[in-house]
Amino acid sequence: MLTMRQIEAFHAVVSIGSMTGAAKYLERTQSAVSRLILELEQATGLTLFQRSGTRIRATEDAMLLYEEVRRSFIGLRSIEDKVREIASGAGRRRITVGATPALASGIVPRAIARMDADITTTLTAMTSESVCHAVADGGIDLGLATLPLEHENVHLHWIGEAPCVAVLSEHDPLAGEAIISLKHLYNRQVLTVANPFRLRGVVDAALKSSGVSTQARLETNTSLTAVLAARENLGIALVEPVTAYGIPVQGTVVRPLAEIIPWVWSVLTPVFRPLNIEVERLIESIGQLAQDLIPGFSRHPPEDLETLQKRLFRAGTEDKALGSK
Repeated sequence: MLTMRQIEAFHAVVSIGSMTGAAKYLERTQSAVSRLILELEQATGLTLFQRSGTRIRATEDAMLLYEEVRRSFIGLRSIEDKVREIASGAGRRRITVGATPALASGIVPRAIARMDADITTTLTAMTSESVCHAVADGGIDLGLATLPLEHENVHLHWIGEAPCVAVLSEHDPLAGEAIISLKHLYNRQVLTVANPFRLRGVVDAALKSSGVSTQARLETNTSLTAVLAARENLGIALVEPVTAYGIPVQGTVVRPLAEIIPWVWSVLTPVFRPLNIEVERLIESIGQLAQDLIPGFSRHPPEDLETLQKRLFRAGTEDKALGSK
């Protein structure tokens, strides 16, 4: 039978890398920790550590088990923290937010700065898919995700839309242009995010519609990485405006595009949870900041979701220009 003390010892040994370090962390003797690990191996039938003298190395089985244990410990700590917050009266002054890397870096921190200093906020950058799941499961109070969106078990407050922009090195020949057309990118290297189901798909459709042939691209997993690559003259980044305007990078310039490539994102909360007054204020702060920060920003009601998704992603099956409406 597994015990919490065995799991706690295992978690400490793998995290720290030694029996001695784990014993110090747990404030127990090394022999006590070694005994708990041996009991865990006997109870599970797994060989969790390979031993060589005083040194140990976690086995593959140990690392597979560790991932589950680590998540459980994080959840347990969150519960303990929540209990303390509720007992102290601070629980109602805490907000957990999940957002895409662009929104988590470029807009949410600024919106939080406009809030009361007494509010504790946990902000996690994650994929849009993970944001939607976390909101639906109630793991976070507020989520910001890009379209497409499956909105079952989430409450959609509003949808933000703004045109994408070009970011390029200040030494690029096109840096002197006030507005950049996709035609300017002929035979140039374009820097894009790799996910074909979100921003990348819309960018690809716009380039195809414009008949622009570009060179091989540097694909990244974040817009900020594309912007940093543009600074090094590796190409021209076509990115969403939150990163471009919210995280200014020295040595680059931001230019609007002649063609509209829409970037659309949504604000979500769990459908089964009453809206906390602090979450409501943060949602409004995010909307106001987006209005102030992003040129061409507009806010759509939730009812426009299906229309927006059809307009954005129809180009996957139709050779039509995006953003013409």
